Amino acid sequence: MDTRTMFTNLLAAEWMKIARRPMALLLLGIFLALTILQQTLWFLVVALQEGTFSGGEVTFGLLSAAAIEQIKRQLSLPGVFGAMLSAINGTGGILAVILTAGIFGSDFNWGTLRILLTRAPNRGAYLLAKLVALQLALLAAMVITLITGALLALLFSSILDLPQQFRVIDLLLVPAGMLRALLVILPYTLIAAASAIFGRSVIAGVGGGLIFLAFDVSAGSLNTIGAVDPLIRTLVNLLLQPNINRLVVENSRMFGLDQSVLTSALDLNLLPSQWQAIIVIVVYSAIFGYSAYRTLSRQDIGGAS
Repeated sequence: MDTRTMFTNLLAAEWMKIARRPMALLLLGIFLALTILQQTLWFLVVALQEGTFSGGEVTFGLLSAAAIEQIKRQLSLPGVFGAMLSAINGTGGILAVILTAGIFGSDFNWGTLRILLTRAPNRGAYLLAKLVALQLALLAAMVITLITGALLALLFSSILDLPQQFRVIDLLLVPAGMLRALLVILPYTLIAAASAIFGRSVIAGVGGGLIFLAFDVSAGSLNTIGAVDPLIRTLVNLLLQPNINRLVVENSRMFGLDQSVLTSALDLNLLPSQWQAIIVIVVYSAIFGYSAYRTLSRQDIGGAS
């Protein structure tokens, strides 16, 4: 069997495993529920602020006018796409780490890896097939999320009487936003995969991925000290989190949102350029991906652990 055929068979098998995996469906359900809850809460904030339920007789001054305007954009088209992509790179990133750990660690926990490598001994093809299947699954989840967000936008906009400013160009920008969101998640899924392979278990993958994510978010708070000195800013912007923030911000801007209005701690002037962000994220992803490959290629694969 040549390498291409081996990879194709492995990819088809991995896709079927993910599609039928209860964990994947559960995580998707949790994410959609949290996203719907978040949008509903924003809807209630606007409704209470403007007295929608009382015919304008009873209003609440919950947020500033600028903040309410941003929320309205998140609740209508095309701004809802930016809000959904931000949720994907937030809560969705955490759930993607858990899914990745399950995909890579389960073969060790169930003792099926040795059987798989007996039939398809190319470990590089095995690793690549899993990673490609995972990215395809994440893209499918993004499509479902964006459709859900659009339906919510139509519902909430009709209740709040919000104007729809949707254009054809906005629809054409959605694939670019999805790819950018996928790039944001990539390094975290790769470190989770490397951790699962190194620790030979799902728990190791979840632990390694979430610990790195927590550390990275904490390190990202150092971005504020970048205002002290340009050299410090340059060094801080070599960390992963500031570059992640830049791409998340760009996705929001692409659909007319300004995250700095709702997140006062986010100083957009301290973030690196978009091209630097892409390069830095690709470098981190390459390091984590290579670590996963080297660890897998050198392991003595046993049965169930």
